[in-house]
Amino acid sequence: MAEKWIQAATEKMRKKGTLGSFGKATPKKIAAAKRKGGKAEKKAIFAQNVKRAAKHRRKRGGKKR
Repeated sequence: MAEKWIQAATEKMRKKGTLGSFGKATPKKIAAAKRKGGKAEKKAIFAQNVKRAAKHRRKRGGKKR
């Protein structure tokens, strides 16, 4: 189920041309973007959610990096 929303979001970003615009999602960078607000905050929250989903998948024995 988690993969479906990620796939839909990735497709939407590909169409808009914003795929990969946030760069490497480090905790420090995510925190700074959340403080900044606006579009940067939305990208940071999305990056955080994707990282959380990947961590959960690895924890359950799924695909590794």
